Amino acid sequence: MKSKLLILPFLSLLACGPSPGETWKNRIEEHQNNPSGDFYKKTSEKFYSPDKRCYATIVEHGLDSTEANTQVLLTFDKTGAGVYTIKGIHKNLKVSWKNNSTLVIETKKDFRSLTKWPQIQSFDDIIKVEYIEL
Repeated sequence: MKSKLLILPFLSLLACGPSPGETWKNRIEEHQNNPSGDFYKKTSEKFYSPDKRCYATIVEHGLDSTEANTQVLLTFDKTGAGVYTIKGIHKNLKVSWKNNSTLVIETKKDFRSLTKWPQIQSFDDIIKVEYIEL
């Protein structure tokens, strides 16, 4: 499991990568030409596990609100990881807890997932992820 946690930041970077026909140079120049120099980011409330040892958040992030992805992040006391990433902004993505060790993500079949992990481990803590596709 440890290797999966090391890969996740790289996968998140890929999820925000250039679209077909673009290059990283184009994306960097586009960001540099942004007067504020800021990326778009919007974070939901924290969805705590029943035992409060970790929480999930839904984050929209990208160069701007039209070129963004939606990601479910899981945060423990000292670590965190991306669990699920989909292309675009999706307001109707839902997160809940089945129990202390199972996170439930309600999504749509037609969402294009970029990252979709069945479980996340942080040291001795293992969280399984169930996906409900409507």
